[in-house]
Amino acid sequence: MSRFSGKVFVITGSSQGLGRAIASRVLSEGGSVVLNSRSQNKSEGLLESFKQYSERVIYVSADVTKPEQAKMLIERSIERFGRIDALINNAGMSAFGNLEDTEPSVIKEIIDSNLTGSLYMSHYAIPHLKKSKGSIEFISSLAAIHGLGSYSLYSSVKLAYIGAVQSLRKELHDYNVHVGAIYLGFTKNDTVKRTLNAKGELEPVPVRKGLPISSQDESAQVVLNQIYKRKTIVVQSLLGKANFIVNRIFPRIIHVVLLNQYRKMMKS
Repeated sequence: MSRFSGKVFVITGSSQGLGRAIASRVLSEGGSVVLNSRSQNKSEGLLESFKQYSERVIYVSADVTKPEQAKMLIERSIERFGRIDALINNAGMSAFGNLEDTEPSVIKEIIDSNLTGSLYMSHYAIPHLKKSKGSIEFISSLAAIHGLGSYSLYSSVKLAYIGAVQSLRKELHDYNVHVGAIYLGFTKNDTVKRTLNAKGELEPVPVRKGLPISSQDESAQVVLNQIYKRKTIVVQSLLGKANFIVNRIFPRIIHVVLLNQYRKMMKS
């Protein structure tokens, strides 16, 4: 028996990148998947790529930052599969730029696409996860261990996930619902992935030079291992673990290191 046989995963933002890699891994390990993105145009091509699993996968176009669409996504999942065993809150957008220079519309979009959408999805999924004693997973980031200069929006929303996990663990403890978050390390991006600049313009995600990069499948494996083992917090990569430990003991050291990096970046 595959470890996810009979399990149903709802994965937001799963038309590409990490979300798609997680979906592929779940399907290969016997589970069923509800794919999601905002665009209906991606449905045909995405389902074609998973045609060998056609009985265990559906695609639902929904903007999870809108409560009625988040609710619809959960309802469609139940209509098709009758249960939900895991919600993976993966949808989100990154942004770059000093907060002072950032347009208010960008602030709202980053908060909505990352945090608001994840909370809406969790809200509507919880009644079903109580029945299945399932899991809620938040995809956080190493940027949430210690806030990064020029990534104040991104660091803020990713750190907010940790607060959500801590609170939900108490609210759902007596229902045996697992709640977790992963401080995701540097993962290879799709070439089409974009980030928002301070003006709200889409730009290519900067190349991370000199840093260890995990493949999307490697990161997907870490996420799914966490859910399978029902761990609360996982920090990916040796670099991430070192950062996490040092920040807890000597946060001033991490602050100084990241401050120097920020100054160098601003000069370049």
